Amino acid sequence: MIFISHSSSDAVAAAEICRLLEKNQIKCFIAPRDIRSGREYAEEIVNGIDGSQAMVLLMSQASNASPHVLREVERAVSKNVPILVYKLENVELSKSLEYFLMSHQWLSRERGENYEEILAAARELDQTATVEKRCDTDERAFSVGKKRQLRMWVCALAAILVLAVSLVGLYAAGVFPTNLRSDAESYDIKTGDTLVLGSYLGEPIEWRVLFLDERDGRQTAILISKYILTMKAFDAAESGRYNHDESRDYISRESEADKDLELQAYVRGNSCWQKSNIRAWLNAETEVVTYEGQAPISAAMSELHNGYQNEAGFLNGFTEKELQVLLERECHTPGNALDGGDIVTLDKVFLLSTEELSWFDEADLSRLSEPTEKALEQDLSQWYEVSLSEYGVKEYCWWLRTPAEGYSSKVYLVENGYGIENDEISNNIRKANAGLEGFGVRPAVMIDLESYFKLQDR
Repeated sequence: MIFISHSSSDAVAAAEICRLLEKNQIKCFIAPRDIRSGREYAEEIVNGIDGSQAMVLLMSQASNASPHVLREVERAVSKNVPILVYKLENVELSKSLEYFLMSHQWLSRERGENYEEILAAARELDQTATVEKRCDTDERAFSVGKKRQLRMWVCALAAILVLAVSLVGLYAAGVFPTNLRSDAESYDIKTGDTLVLGSYLGEPIEWRVLFLDERDGRQTAILISKYILTMKAFDAAESGRYNHDESRDYISRESEADKDLELQAYVRGNSCWQKSNIRAWLNAETEVVTYEGQAPISAAMSELHNGYQNEAGFLNGFTEKELQVLLERECHTPGNALDGGDIVTLDKVFLLSTEELSWFDEADLSRLSEPTEKALEQDLSQWYEVSLSEYGVKEYCWWLRTPAEGYSSKVYLVENGYGIENDEISNNIRKANAGLEGFGVRPAVMIDLESYFKLQDR
């Protein structure tokens, strides 16, 4: 197995290399594709490196400055994992990377190469002297047979790598005809870019490119709305009145609803993403949304505001052609204290999980966001105005889809960085009952890039 180390800025090139290697029966580990849901990100990376026979490092200005790449390289060196460095652009190495990489093999992409030169480079890799140079591994770690096998394998990888990344460069440079160009390169798209797709409250929606990937041979992108688009509760109280069950109330901080998990979800909203009102609304294309159980009426919210049972589904603002750009994504979400386990849903629109917040770090993007003017006009809770007045900060809290451990009603949110650290707020992540209606919604989608850019050309 090959571990592909790269900066999120080079995700398109990394995905292209991964695809080509795996088409040639060389299995790859690439993050975040191979990070298993519910597992610690750092632990999965370490296991991926330890289980690999070699590492391919895509060297660029971004990876040179990335602390994540440095830690991956350091781990590979400590475990005697051979590293093949492919230089995407001229880089003056940081002192730390220079120390780790000075004895490893480097290849370089040259813009404007022709096909014959690529073939010549591949043939050169077959020469014995090149084989010996590319396979400088610890002799005590491998038997003679294993060393020969590793040499042949890394050299075959090097040949494929030269071909793969050089072709990416050629396609981007326009050396080949347009219909043969790599989609991702021809789109010239990277994490952090802003795309426009669909509309909400009569305004076009701006999205940030959070993560680039390839699925079933298609280039895809995970987008998250640039701004908080609306203020809504995650889920209405099934009882129909927040913190009440008929004539009895559970407003007290120490009430039966704090211990009885079924009652808690019933009077404060259910934190299960699969059953939530917000999931049903986000994925609805119709003017009238069908909800299972209690619809999100105002009376079922904590402040009796921001009911959205009469609002058209979020996707109702998308044209038929825009809807075709969206892909169904398999979302893995922990169950709450009532459900347990890992719940899998297929969603065209979703909220991020706590684990998926790592995409912001990989893309060097801030998690903070502020609401649109339309969102503030729609909001009747006035919670944002109170927060703005108290802290003077325009950014605001927004829902995640991950339920808080030990509860059936509480869900995690991204804080605005100015909350007081307590048992409900830690590391800018807070817990809140699903029936609280004054927090923000930042939808996320997965799109097919080819379909998106064809739509833009029309």
